[in-house]
Amino acid sequence: MSENKNTAFQTSSRSRRRVKRQKPWLAVPLAILLLLIVAALFFAVRHAIKKWGGSKPAEPVTTTEAPATTPAETEADTTEAPPATTPAPDTTEAVPQTTEAPATTPAETEPAQTTSSGGAEAFHMYTAAELLPVPEGISYDFFSDKNADDPNGSWWFGGMLRNLETGEVEQQYERHAETLELLDKYGAIYRKNADQKVTYLTFDCGYEYGHTASILDTLKEKNVKAVFFVAGDFVNDPANKDLLLRMYNEGHVIGSHTDHHKVMPTLSDDEFILELNELQRKVNDMLGVEYQIHFYRPPQGSCSERDLYLARKMDITTVFWSYAYGDYDTQNQMEVPLALEKAEKGLHDGCVYLLHAVSSTNAAMLGDLIDFIQGQGYEIRRIDQ
Repeated sequence: MSENKNTAFQTSSRSRRRVKRQKPWLAVPLAILLLLIVAALFFAVRHAIKKWGGSKPAEPVTTTEAPATTPAETEADTTEAPPATTPAPDTTEAVPQTTEAPATTPAETEPAQTTSSGGAEAFHMYTAAELLPVPEGISYDFFSDKNADDPNGSWWFGGMLRNLETGEVEQQYERHAETLELLDKYGAIYRKNADQKVTYLTFDCGYEYGHTASILDTLKEKNVKAVFFVAGDFVNDPANKDLLLRMYNEGHVIGSHTDHHKVMPTLSDDEFILELNELQRKVNDMLGVEYQIHFYRPPQGSCSERDLYLARKMDITTVFWSYAYGDYDTQNQMEVPLALEKAEKGLHDGCVYLLHAVSSTNAAMLGDLIDFIQGQGYEIRRIDQ
């Protein structure tokens, strides 16, 4: 029994010595392995939390829609394109311009882009391929009330006579009903806003005779805007560049009086389009900008339904007149007092005055005519208002 105990004790003693000898090299690796496992688990859990539950939910993005611009908010200089459908008579009251821009010379000011809806208007030069063919049934004949004594189809406007003492206006005669229906169908202007005390000043500039600068000076002094219908001879002369820039920079409308001042109903469809396109190109070349012409005056007022149709397709409004007098002959100018009295007697609601810029009489009487018009309670608007 004692021998067995000794043997067991010795065996146990040897085992304890083996364990003691094993601890130094086994414990350290085990500890390191355990630390690595714990670290791996820590980073794995942290990555999972960050990926799936640790990011802040994105807040919804809200946008504020800009309010629709009303006609009163659009820039007064904007040129509005005619609507695609036949318009009702224009009776909308336009907002008058009340402030005058600071005086500048053409050399001091870069031309301001014509705008609509607050931005530069997109320019487009129409081609014959876009406009032709003219539909069947559209007449190429002169208006029925053309001047019977003139083979070129010119016409005389309806007679309106103002009594300068009482201010009463009497209509003496009118254009044919068929002509008025055509003008209305294609949105052409003969009178405009004829139910309002408004007038429009329009100047034909076939060429320059030394009076346009004076006319522009008076318009600027009176803070009045007009439309200038320029022809090829005017824009063919580089000396007129400053005048054209003044018209543009000072807020007037530049219209087309065609490139060669021809009798337009006698031209072919392609020739008609070319007359307007060439004038458009020359105006842009002289201005140095892409200015879209939206108003056109037929030379001598000679016109057909075909002309109205093609102009409208080109986004151009045809403009006639409801008052004019013999002012175009530079060698036979009327005395200023007589011409002024005639112009005063012609004043009526919606009156479109035709005045030639080559007339020394017109340049001399313009300031007094403007004073008379406004003194009678009339507003002078641009043709696009």
